[in-house]
Amino acid sequence: MKGYLLIIVTLIVIISALITLSMFFQESLQMEMAEQFSKQQLLLSQTITDNITTYLSFLKQDVLHLAGMLSKLEIPEKTYDELQKKEIIKHHIGILDSKGNVILFKGNKNSLKQAVPDILEQSKTMTPGSTTIMKRASIAYAISPIYRQDQFSGVALLSVSINDIANHFVSAIKTGPRGYAWIMDKEGDLLYHPSQQGMVGRNLYKTDTTCFNCHQSFNLEKTIIEGKAKDFGRYIAPTGEDKIIAFSTASIDNISWIVAASAPYSEVTYATKSSMRLYSYLILSIFTTTTIISIWLIIFNKKHIQAEEMVKRKQELERYATKLEEKVKERTTELVSEKEKLNTIVSAIGGGIVLIDKHGIIQWTNQTIKDMAGMDVTGKACEDICPDCHISGEHNRAGINTIIVSNLFGKKDKYFQITTAPVKGEDGGIHGYIRLIQDVTEMKKMEEQIGHSEKLASLGRLAAGIAHEIGNPLTSIFSFVQILKEAEEDKFKKESLETVHFHINRISDILKQLSGFTKMPRGEIKECNINEVIETSVNIIHFDKKSKGIAIIKELSSELSNYTCICDSNQLSQVFVNLTLNAIDSMSDGGTLTVRSMLQDGNIKIQFEDTGFGIPKEDLPKIFDPFYTTKEKGTGLGLAVSYDIIKKMNGSITVESEVGKGSVFTVTIPCNIQ
Repeated sequence: MKGYLLIIVTLIVIISALITLSMFFQESLQMEMAEQFSKQQLLLSQTITDNITTYLSFLKQDVLHLAGMLSKLEIPEKTYDELQKKEIIKHHIGILDSKGNVILFKGNKNSLKQAVPDILEQSKTMTPGSTTIMKRASIAYAISPIYRQDQFSGVALLSVSINDIANHFVSAIKTGPRGYAWIMDKEGDLLYHPSQQGMVGRNLYKTDTTCFNCHQSFNLEKTIIEGKAKDFGRYIAPTGEDKIIAFSTASIDNISWIVAASAPYSEVTYATKSSMRLYSYLILSIFTTTTIISIWLIIFNKKHIQAEEMVKRKQELERYATKLEEKVKERTTELVSEKEKLNTIVSAIGGGIVLIDKHGIIQWTNQTIKDMAGMDVTGKACEDICPDCHISGEHNRAGINTIIVSNLFGKKDKYFQITTAPVKGEDGGIHGYIRLIQDVTEMKKMEEQIGHSEKLASLGRLAAGIAHEIGNPLTSIFSFVQILKEAEEDKFKKESLETVHFHINRISDILKQLSGFTKMPRGEIKECNINEVIETSVNIIHFDKKSKGIAIIKELSSELSNYTCICDSNQLSQVFVNLTLNAIDSMSDGGTLTVRSMLQDGNIKIQFEDTGFGIPKEDLPKIFDPFYTTKEKGTGLGLAVSYDIIKKMNGSITVESEVGKGSVFTVTIPCNIQ
């Protein structure tokens, strides 16, 4: 049986090779014939361009001869008629005077008048005894200037229709039933086409839908014009037919015409296809006979083969089933062990783990994520659980991205570190992502406190140095200014000394603030009632002229009567006054200041909410920095001092703000139960 199959396969391979070689031979023969035909077409187009170039050269000689005769004497009009009758191609003799007036012309004078300005301009640049060819519209002109006694007196010209040249040299060219020749110039204008007369005069660089009756595109023609093509090529007609084209260029003076001869590829290779058809039929009949015999042999031995295969297949299936069962048991044991390890690792991480597909949809989370979000976020998009998240830090390393975000799961007072790593498949492509989410709120607050403490420490050292270095010279300057002011009688000088005195006092006040900031006294630490401190602080500001037009609302919790705070009430009042004044300054056109006190999570919280112009997001991280201010006359120390006071009380100050809507400053301090 195997011998029969080997013979059948061998026959099929041999016949397939014969068919393949036949097709390859046929294709090679067709390409060879097409190349030979292209060379013949090229020779034909070169002959045409040589004839056209020769004709135009003769035309230049005639017009040069005519200009020479006209420069010496007048020639009777009959002589022009005799010269014109001798030409093979009909052309017209013309004479222009020095101003461009037509003295003699037998052809279409309207066409000549349109070309006269260009002819006259060109002729005036030419030297006596010179000639050139120029094309205007569908007419070629051979021109030569007429000089009499070294003075330009006119132009001799011979005009000939490009269509007449084409009819004489090109129209008779036929290569097969549908082959023809056509002409275009180097600017892309079609000068002659035997089957597309309506396209003559149009430019292939300015085409529309009507220009593609015989071409799908003009890329080959553009390549020919730009001098980037070989002497022949191929293009596809709108009917899908492949055509061969060969071309040659007739160049003389400023004229460059491209003569192209084209014919369908199918006509060129028709003879080859006919001769190969019989050979193909023979090969096909052999292949059919062999196929029938092969099928008969296969059917004859089919049952025997099926019986043998069934026995072998059954034995193999039994063997594979036994091995598969053993493998399944081993893999099940391994999977249970790995699952236990994975559960242990996931539980020990202490953070939330999320699996996300490549479209950003959450596929799986551990229990920690559910506890963080307060719900099951499986199946949701990442954007849905973090619509207003703010990124405060980001870095990438080895393809792993780590960011610090706030407002995740809608928790505005929390910071989370999110580490994202890609999950790749066997093909190396990214199939999804795994994210580790950790609550770093306390760490973030600790970093902020450490950073602020370092700023305050640096400020303290700076302030001490400034106070020491500036204080003593400033005292001397102040004394001398005081003496000069008392001794001076001139009004202008006295006013100038008053100004100096005022600014010295201002410098002195700033130094006092610096000294007070860096050497803030501890004050009297005692138990105090928060609501009473708030009432006292707000009442102080209530009578300030800046508070006019400001409505102050106090929402103080009655629960705080049972709670006290161990602190210096004067310093705490200073914090409340600073926050109240800042709120009033932000509402220059009036508004509402709401002061609230409440008990939350074992701490006392005091909120100052205004309806002012708000603080931009980019300024929020810097408002507690010393000397940072947006006020014209501010020193930038109020919030920094307040921050330091609350920090020494083991409390905190936070801010939430939106431009155009206002700000909320929240003071949190620990409390004691009475």
